[in-house]
Amino acid sequence: MNKEIFWELIGDSFKEANWDSEKEIEILINKLSKYNKEEILKFAKIYQIYSNESYKSKLWAAAYILNGGCSDDCFDYFRGWLISRGEEPFLNALLDPDSIVDLDLDGSDYYENEDMLSVPVHAYSKSLGSDDLLIDKFYEDFNNHNLDEIEEKEIIDSINFAEDVDMEWNEDDENELRKILPRLYEKFW
Repeated sequence: MNKEIFWELIGDSFKEANWDSEKEIEILINKLSKYNKEEILKFAKIYQIYSNESYKSKLWAAAYILNGGCSDDCFDYFRGWLISRGEEPFLNALLDPDSIVDLDLDGSDYYENEDMLSVPVHAYSKSLGSDDLLIDKFYEDFNNHNLDEIEEKEIIDSINFAEDVDMEWNEDDENELRKILPRLYEKFW
C-alpha cells in the first residue's frame, strides 16, 4: 500500500459507485478487504495523514458554507467526504478551498461522509473473516503500526496549501465568509 494505490482504490470506488456514497463505501471496503492486514493498516495510516494535514481553518470555512454550519465532528466527516471524492479534488481543495465549487455539487445534500472514517476497520475485520467489527484488535494493531518516515514525508510533501489556509475567520461575519470563499458563498450561502 502506498499513496498511489490509496488514491486508486478511492477513485475507482467513487467511479464504480456512480456518485452513491453508501455504495462507494461498500465497494471500497470490498476492494480494501482483499489486501492483507498490514496493507489495510497502511491504508488507515495514509488516510490519517491526509485527514490530519487537511485540518485547516479555510477548509473548515468551506465546510461551514457548504453545510450551513460545521461542528468539530462535522468537519471530520467533511474531510472524509472530500477524501472520498478522490485525489485531485482533495488536493485542489487544500490549494484553493473555493475550488470545491467546481465539483459536481447539487446543493441538496450535506457534504459529509462519516463512513469513510470506518472503512479500514470494516475492511480489516472482513479480511480476517469476521462478520463482527474487530474494533479493539484493529486499533491495537493500528497503534502498533507506523509508516516509515520516508513514506510519511513523501505523502506530506505532496500536499500544497493555500497561503492563507490557516487564516482566522468569524462564522458570524457573512461578509468575511463571502470575501474569503466568494464562489462557494455565492452558490451555497
